[in-house]
Amino acid sequence: MKISVHLIPIPPPQLASASALPNQLFHYTTVLKLKQIINSGLIKPSTARIEPTEKPVVWCSTSLTWEPTATKCPVPGKPGQLITANAQGGLARIKVPATCAPHDVRQLHELANTSISTCLGLLYGGLELGSDPDTWRFSLDAIPSVLFQSVELFDFQRDAWRETDLAELACRN
Repeated sequence: MKISVHLIPIPPPQLASASALPNQLFHYTTVLKLKQIINSGLIKPSTARIEPTEKPVVWCSTSLTWEPTATKCPVPGKPGQLITANAQGGLARIKVPATCAPHDVRQLHELANTSISTCLGLLYGGLELGSDPDTWRFSLDAIPSVLFQSVELFDFQRDAWRETDLAELACRN
């Protein structure tokens, strides 16, 4: 009896969304907020719309593209990004080591004492805006600027992130 073996190439798995390297994360923000971050020397945990019993967190993402939940208006996609950029001086992101925000959204209830209903609201709201909650990471601690690997601004003309230095940022309005 003769047995034939046929090797079928299997392509590498495709990621659902473009992700950063496993050792890096991005904190998505606006230029207006970035200036506050630079002046304070910290990405501080967000206290916006949290219950008194909740612990504030710093949000980061593994996504290489703009995090929709960082948009400052309820308009999804590129239109929301443009509105946010115009109102807030531009879009920015800060690259940090993955160790800066080691927790994923499934740990939010336990670690930050966020209610289940708020966690579900964050998930549904993020999905509605086009976000992928699997890319979300958080920290209970502020992230100091000495850990910033780079600061980038979004260039709408080139549709790409462009690394910037802090002196250039200081010169912007």
